[in-house]
Amino acid sequence: MTAKFMMCGAAALAAASIVFAASTREWQSGTLMETEQQQVHSGTMKTTNTDGKAKTRGNKTDYSANSTSHTTEDYDTYQIYTIKGPHKTYVARERLLFPWSKPANVTVGEAVKFAVEKNKIYLLDEDGKEHKASVSKVKVNSSE
Repeated sequence: MTAKFMMCGAAALAAASIVFAASTREWQSGTLMETEQQQVHSGTMKTTNTDGKAKTRGNKTDYSANSTSHTTEDYDTYQIYTIKGPHKTYVARERLLFPWSKPANVTVGEAVKFAVEKNKIYLLDEDGKEHKASVSKVKVNSSE
């Protein structure tokens, strides 16, 4: 009973800390200038399957084997966002972990809310969902 209570308490604390962290972000308004999806080669995987048979013929045993190899190319999918803020323009990459993962629901040329923390950018999409991306480039906006 005590272990179950402690697990529930830990889960509630973790949920509260996530909500608290999201509410303490310093949200900025900017414009989504560009977005694109990139496939980046991450490696090659080779799978080999070997089937073996042994056939006994009196005092003698015959062995045979059949091997099948299959090579697949692995790719990581990234969504690239270019966001122009009040003072800086950010280029950020969101890694889409699974084939069914969806990028942020944002429209190019429209206003977007974002928060920058160290080398991460948090993007709030049109559905209110928060997306985390790595900042790959920062440029200071020229004063025109």
